[in-house]
Amino acid sequence: MISNNKIGILGSGAWGTALANCLNKKENILLWSYENKTVENINKYKINKTFLPKIKLSRNIVATNNLADFKDCKFIFICIPSQFIKKVILKFKKFYKKEMIFINCSKGIEHDTKSLISDLIKKTLPKSRVAILSGPSFAIEVAKNKPTAVTIASKNELEAKKLAKLINSINFRCYYSNDVIGVQFGGIIKNILAIASGIIEGQKLGFGAKAALITRGLVEMKKIGLSFGAKDSTFNGLSGLGDLMLTCNNELSRNFTTGLLIGKGKDINKIIKFKKTISEGILNSKTIFELSKKKKIEMPVCEAVYKIIYKKKKIKETINKILSRDIKKEN
Repeated sequence: MISNNKIGILGSGAWGTALANCLNKKENILLWSYENKTVENINKYKINKTFLPKIKLSRNIVATNNLADFKDCKFIFICIPSQFIKKVILKFKKFYKKEMIFINCSKGIEHDTKSLISDLIKKTLPKSRVAILSGPSFAIEVAKNKPTAVTIASKNELEAKKLAKLINSINFRCYYSNDVIGVQFGGIIKNILAIASGIIEGQKLGFGAKAALITRGLVEMKKIGLSFGAKDSTFNGLSGLGDLMLTCNNELSRNFTTGLLIGKGKDINKIIKFKKTISEGILNSKTIFELSKKKKIEMPVCEAVYKIIYKKKKIKETINKILSRDIKKEN
């Protein structure tokens, strides 16, 4: 049994591992992995050969595949792809204590229920305390201690401030917010837009097209977020515009590279099959398409991504359809 670990991280992918390395100066870190081989590599060699192979990990990071080991952790960071969070939280339920604080670092939305991850956790663990960590960050850069700034959000602003102090370091600056909804929608929509940006890059449509995409995509992000009660100002910050700019312009982004391959004519099923990591924007595009139709919100860019991926619509035809829309006042 592993004890005295106040900080636990669920998920040993690149982001979970990088976050563990970033937080290790605060306390001992307990890192949960689904893969036994990853647990062995981290504990024996202090390296995650699968997801972060070139980064030497701190000695006080301990890996496990036993959720029971987290029963004494106060802070639980969730770094699992969004479609698997419900399953893991259900398994974790018997170890849950009211003192625990969950910090969701996954940028997604639960497809079947269309629930934000914060709501999903609260439905599974009533009265649980949930915060959201999001912002423009690449795992490899965080692991290498490159300067990064993120946002932590909690409905309890005082708690958000305390969490920011826990997370903050010289190279990992953390701002705080009470807009849990806005911070989550920023992370959800930017992944879809990053796929769109990659498609534009793959089609060699130019910088102007990409700038237009990012600008109009931000409008779509705001529309869906505001309809759920988010604050407009959140989308102009790190978890909105900041994250959008990063992921729409760099091949370190999983979603951007997925879009890039689609734009170059690669089959989406083959892309998914051969990628080690999950591009959240793929499933999110379907979820947001269905949600936008239900809410009667126009989101032409996100809808185009959905139709290219799931309806096999031709890229040029889909882009031309967006460009041929009726002229309207900019908003």
